[in-house]
Amino acid sequence: MWLGKVIRSFRYALEGLRYTLVTQRNMRVHFLSALGVLLLSLYLPLSKAEALLLFVTIILVLVAELFNTAVESVVDMITEEFHPLAKVAKDVAAGAVLLCAGLAVVVGVSVFWPYLDKLFSAYFKGSHYPLNISLAAIIAFDFFLTLMIKGWMHRLDRARWEPSITTSLAFCIATSLVLIIGQLLVTILVYLMALLLTGTRYRMHDRAEPVILGALLGIVVAVFGVHLL
Repeated sequence: MWLGKVIRSFRYALEGLRYTLVTQRNMRVHFLSALGVLLLSLYLPLSKAEALLLFVTIILVLVAELFNTAVESVVDMITEEFHPLAKVAKDVAAGAVLLCAGLAVVVGVSVFWPYLDKLFSAYFKGSHYPLNISLAAIIAFDFFLTLMIKGWMHRLDRARWEPSITTSLAFCIATSLVLIIGQLLVTILVYLMALLLTGTRYRMHDRAEPVILGALLGIVVAVFGVHLL
């Protein structure tokens, strides 16, 4: 019967979604990002048009990733050897996802920026601290603390867990500036610089643990230090 065919069609479509979500890391990233955006949209007083624009953009990114997975599966089914046209097909499909993701970033920033800027300014209102010797003391404390932990881990023969001094200082300085200045644009820029430096550190040593531990240590020291000023 036609009803059974419709039900089977829905089941096949859901299986396709499940397969993509389970096997494709990028799809999981898109899903988690979409959930975060939707939760944030529930908290903020978005208009109907803004909410609809976000929803359409999210669906567009997910659909692009579904097509990308379909293209990759078909290409892998046809040939397991390297072929220039197979590479072109996969690269073009990935390019479509990249364009959609870029559009999603533009839409998200355009919709959320006015609300987030107000919340950010309200949260940090009155949290302007003088740039004096205390800030230098925070950075120096972070340096010596990271160095001490690094030496301790080395003594325990756990080099994998030695925090990166460079990453720790970068995130300590970035977090201190964020807490002192209290502006959303400054926050984005300084953390972008810290992430770029972290990416360079990771490519040089190809180990994530020192980078992550260093970043967390720098953030914790800055948060406690600035609030003690």
